Amino acid sequence: MDRVTCTGCSLLCDDIIIRTDGLYIDEIIGACLKGKERFDQITAKNRIINPFIRKNGELEKVSWDEAFEKVLTIMKTSSKPLLYGFSNSSCEAQLKGIRLAKKIDGFIDSNSTICQGKTLNISRDSGMTLTTISEIINNVDTLILWGLNAAESIPRLLNKTLFTRGKFRMTGREIKTLIIVDPVKSSSFGVMGPRDLALFIEPNRDLELIKILKDECCTADSIPSGGGAGLDESDIRRMLQHLQGAENAVIFVGQGILTTQGNENALKELLELIELVNIQQKKGRISLVMVGGHYNMAGFDHVALTETGKNQNLQFKNNQIIKSNDTIISKIKNEDFDYTIIVGTDPISHLPHQLSSKLASKPIILIDNRKSGISQLADVVLPTAITGIECAGLAYRLDQVPIELKKLVNPPNNVPSDEELLDQIIERLSKK
Repeated sequence: MDRVTCTGCSLLCDDIIIRTDGLYIDEIIGACLKGKERFDQITAKNRIINPFIRKNGELEKVSWDEAFEKVLTIMKTSSKPLLYGFSNSSCEAQLKGIRLAKKIDGFIDSNSTICQGKTLNISRDSGMTLTTISEIINNVDTLILWGLNAAESIPRLLNKTLFTRGKFRMTGREIKTLIIVDPVKSSSFGVMGPRDLALFIEPNRDLELIKILKDECCTADSIPSGGGAGLDESDIRRMLQHLQGAENAVIFVGQGILTTQGNENALKELLELIELVNIQQKKGRISLVMVGGHYNMAGFDHVALTETGKNQNLQFKNNQIIKSNDTIISKIKNEDFDYTIIVGTDPISHLPHQLSSKLASKPIILIDNRKSGISQLADVVLPTAITGIECAGLAYRLDQVPIELKKLVNPPNNVPSDEELLDQIIERLSKK
């Protein structure tokens, strides 16, 4: 029996117990459904273990040499490459992806651009107070889920942070308060107790609520008598009392607030609210955790910042990064690309039809270990090993803590890791 790290989501639980003979994983203990699905991907029916090329409208299994030749042909006959994904890859593979984009004068971005990367960009001016899972377990007495259905997106998050007893929180759940700000009654509401606070905010009115809380911090009795953002005055006041009275609080920022109208203003105001309360706070502080879904979404931001000074929307020209106002969305919308390299994600299933149809109209090179919507449309499909199971690597947990992932079993057909595959493409390009 071995204790391993699970890459089912960005929580990267390191307390999973498995039994393996080196070829297969026979038993998994402690994993949630998302984690179990990740381990089961080794032998899943949708697993990709051979390279494919589209011929006469159909994907046909080919040799690695033929697949690489097709990749190089697409690259050599095009000039505006778009690289996207990488949030399900190791940091080492993300670095190779950035260096490939640099070599081919491409535009590269990760899933973070429509998720936690927004918060990072806004925090450059105002700053941001972060924390770690260990600190939350040991110190926090108030947890706020803002636009986050943790019970389904990060299944063990509440189990680890809300229901555990820490070094300075020996009574655990009994003295912890959970606040959920969401327009939809999600599964996370099912764990709420008598002392908790459920705020069913109206859609796209997060900014209004944050401004009310900020005003009340500066001016007493500034909460409108009729409330705001679809909430009663008493609920807003309770929310503020918890923020100001908590010894230590944490706000988990989810996709709900990131996709709200005027999300940049809402995020900026939220960071300012945290700073304002922390200035007045005498007991402890309020911290923020950016919750991404894919297991290494935070990793790309760290790698990109280290390598280029930017965390997203990286445009290269003449082997140098250049200033660009483009995003992955604007690139696709304006059809400012002539082929794409997709790594470990399925934009066809997540983007609006207007964008996904434009993406599908140009050649697609897919690097992934599972079949998906994008694999059915790709011109070249290159299989890779599953990081954290069939190959090792580094990943960043949702609290920005680096975690080493280990190899547990050998990959089928000796398929390479994302890092090895991208490195082979770079080497073959150099020889041409």
